[in-house]
Amino acid sequence: MFTLWTFHIPTYPAPDDCFLDLIIDALEEKGRLPDRTPDVGLGCHHLRESLKHLTVEKVAHGWVVNIIFNKKCLDGRHDTMSSSALTPFATAAAALQYGASTVCEIITGSAELPFEVVGDILVMV
Repeated sequence: MFTLWTFHIPTYPAPDDCFLDLIIDALEEKGRLPDRTPDVGLGCHHLRESLKHLTVEKVAHGWVVNIIFNKKCLDGRHDTMSSSALTPFATAAAALQYGASTVCEIITGSAELPFEVVGDILVMV
C-alpha cells in the first residue's frame, strides 16, 4: 500500500506564504533528513538550522524565489538568498521548484527533490 501526497502550488502565492515546512516535511517523509548538516560550501550562516522562510515573489516580468535565514545583516534585515530578478522564472511553480532544490541541497547536500513536480502540483508517493 502507498500514500499519495499532493500539493497545489498557488498561481499567485501571497508574499508571506512560506513553503519551507512543506519541503522539510517531504524530506522527512522520504527519510532524507541527515543527522548532521552537510557542508555545501555556502558558509556558516547558510545551514539547515538557520533556515527561516522559503517564499516566491512576483516581480515585473515573472517570479523570484527567496530563501531567508535567521541571521540578520548589518542593516537589520534577514540574510536572504534570492534568484535573479533580471532573469525571473515564468511561473511561481518554476520559482518554487528552483528554491526547493536549493533548500534540499542546503539540508541534505543534494538538490534532488523529495517529490515530482507536474505542472503546478507537487506529487510524492
